[in-house]
Amino acid sequence: MTLLLPYGPYAGVNGPLLRMAAAKLADMESAKLYDLAVVLGVSPAEARPTWEQLVAEGFIEKTPDGARPTDRMDELARARFGKPLPRKKAEALIDKAVASAKALNALPPEAPYYWVTRLAVFGSFLDAQKLELGDLDLAWEVEERPGVRNHAMMAIMYNLDGIQTTRAQVCPKGPYVRLTSLRAMLALKCPYQVVYTFESEELTKARAEQAAERDAYRGDLSHLFRR
Repeated sequence: MTLLLPYGPYAGVNGPLLRMAAAKLADMESAKLYDLAVVLGVSPAEARPTWEQLVAEGFIEKTPDGARPTDRMDELARARFGKPLPRKKAEALIDKAVASAKALNALPPEAPYYWVTRLAVFGSFLDAQKLELGDLDLAWEVEERPGVRNHAMMAIMYNLDGIQTTRAQVCPKGPYVRLTSLRAMLALKCPYQVVYTFESEELTKARAEQAAERDAYRGDLSHLFRR
């Protein structure tokens, strides 16, 4: 779901500067050539070719009342510059993420990682006709393993984060993969495909123990309020 642009200047501007300019313009209700010139730090005459290309490609819409950034301007602010991701490589990255999740889930409950209970893919990968993608959008769902809580004090002492260490194990390294929470993906109300699910006796037991702890905690609070 990321806009992919080729290496090198785009609309006459290098990638990082263009993304920065797009982020500022995206926040404006209306925009003028002068606004773009100020953001780029050049004269209006120098900014005009970039402005005209942004208009021609639908990032800026001209109206009877002037001009305004379109929704695509926000996409430009998050664009990635580089080579496309071949579909076969995307499939290999999915397989790698699933294999990593399985390996983590096979560890004993005392391991300082979260259980990965679901992995899903969404975005451009779901279009089977696309042989080249801008990136690979993955979503995951995790649940706390007993080992995560057992290592909580150590994590505080050494500035460790169980979620981040789990993410580092599951998410393939490189610029192509975007890993988000399953809840955030569902909020987008977009199509998706579940590629991995996990259940186990240890997970069921941990859920029951956590539910019992929550109920006990609520009971303690209600007792205080009755006083």
